[in-house]
Amino acid sequence: MSNWDSITQQRWFMGKGRKVYSIKEYDSLLIGDTKISIVEIRFEKDECDFYATIEDESKIGTVLAEYFGQRFPKEVLLRAKPLNAEQSNSAFYSKGEFFFKLYRRLQVGEHPEAEIMNHLSQKTAQGFPKIAPDFYGDFSYTKSGDKRTLGILEEHIPDAKNAWEIFTDVKSTDTEFYKNATNQLGRTTAIMHKALKDLDGTAPQTEEVPYDKLIGLLKANGKENLIVRVESIRSQQAQEGYAGVLEPQRIHGDYHLGQLLYKDGKFIILDFEGEPTRTLEYRRRLRSPAADIAGMLRSFAYASAVRNDKEFEQVTAEAFLQGYSQESGIPVPQLKAEASPYVLGKAIYEACYELEFRPDWFWIPETALKSGL
Repeated sequence: MSNWDSITQQRWFMGKGRKVYSIKEYDSLLIGDTKISIVEIRFEKDECDFYATIEDESKIGTVLAEYFGQRFPKEVLLRAKPLNAEQSNSAFYSKGEFFFKLYRRLQVGEHPEAEIMNHLSQKTAQGFPKIAPDFYGDFSYTKSGDKRTLGILEEHIPDAKNAWEIFTDVKSTDTEFYKNATNQLGRTTAIMHKALKDLDGTAPQTEEVPYDKLIGLLKANGKENLIVRVESIRSQQAQEGYAGVLEPQRIHGDYHLGQLLYKDGKFIILDFEGEPTRTLEYRRRLRSPAADIAGMLRSFAYASAVRNDKEFEQVTAEAFLQGYSQESGIPVPQLKAEASPYVLGKAIYEACYELEFRPDWFWIPETALKSGL
């Protein structure tokens, strides 16, 4: 048995359900009195992924102090402690001082989150509204000319609430609050898209919707009854396409309520890494802002399902689109029309994700697929 076999049991391991052929250390880095290992995991068809592990995570502060100490106070970095949360990466922070995200699955190339965070920090310095935490730098590793980003260091926003928790608080029934908040969120989203409009990325491509992957997962999970519906959606998308007037540009790429903090009546946007199961090339792609709009609309649907309140989705979605329209000047009917195919595509992606990583949540995209949205 390999010393690295426990990796496949971690929440952040993205190869669940795939047959693992070998696990071995690809390279290592001695830093901060501990060792960071780059672990190579090989699957069928000679495919492989790389993951980062830390031999002694209690020493993460010394790691950060050694790497970022020329740019950020070492004594502050030494105060790093783990953030206990279920996510696809690992996080460490010191309240009100810094937040460090350690990427577990590593890919070669420019990392979209480091790129976008740096861009937004520059925009803020130029007088643009602040919509994201300040960016302090990325933790990168290069071997044989191949760059892999292991993490990013950014501002920690203290005493802020996660938007998902606010929107799924069933005890809160203040409809006016949610209307005002989602209107503000729509405006913030449009501001984000304005800020990202001049950031370069990889060339636009036809949207990649994982129909075949979902069909395979449905078969593997005994849900063949949904396959006909998925094929119907695929046929509908092929006929209607993604035509629209919104120009492709850099976007958030994995936009939902869980990626937002709410403090003092304002939203702070987090996690610009894009959908974690996608390639870096895909996540850096120029895409229609309608993809982000659709992601948030689907997130309202998730919140509505958790609250067991169908009207909640309609109220929040409408207020969000109104806010986006007011800031961007794009009419609400046009926003709805352009977002529609992306909403369908997002539901397909969600169904794949839930079957792979959170099967107890599959009922939410399943409901959407059955209803036809």
